[in-house]
Amino acid sequence: MVRFKNRYLLFEIIYADTPLGWTSIPAATLSAIEAANQFKGPDQGVFGDTGRNNCRLPPISSKDLIHIFRTSIGDNFGDYGAGITQRGLVLKYFSPHTNIGILRISREEMHIAWGALTFIKELKGRPCIIKVLHTSGTIKHCQLTTIRYDRDRIMFLRNQAQLLNDSQTYTQLGLAFKDSADEVNALEV
Repeated sequence: MVRFKNRYLLFEIIYADTPLGWTSIPAATLSAIEAANQFKGPDQGVFGDTGRNNCRLPPISSKDLIHIFRTSIGDNFGDYGAGITQRGLVLKYFSPHTNIGILRISREEMHIAWGALTFIKELKGRPCIIKVLHTSGTIKHCQLTTIRYDRDRIMFLRNQAQLLNDSQTYTQLGLAFKDSADEVNALEV
């Protein structure tokens, strides 16, 4: 019996106009958050979109992402790269609320997929970067890392909302974390 060995890449999509608090880069001052807040819509608080109504982000489906990933592999690594990653490249999870996803790739082609992710500079016309946060041999460790990463990021934002006495944003962030944790735990192991 042959066992296929895979790697799981946990990645985050960071758009150019994302408020600093939503990235893994901590916001240095409140003025930096307010400066990033110039794009906010009527339903958004001081911290931009809290993930519950992602109206600023372009609608990206898992099908769109996997097509963009395969195109990037083909553009950057040619027919050889596209051919060897064709079978093993699977998007296991993507949350448009948190812009975090888990990509499965065979162990031998992991570096090709990682390189292709970092070469993507725009999604649906919006400048962005894709940052690989974690690699793992099992999806369970990626799930745990995803939950821990979301928890840390949302707790940072909740603390900022509490300092500003913004109870609505504080509550929305709690619900966003619960939804995100439920989605990640629902993945098949």
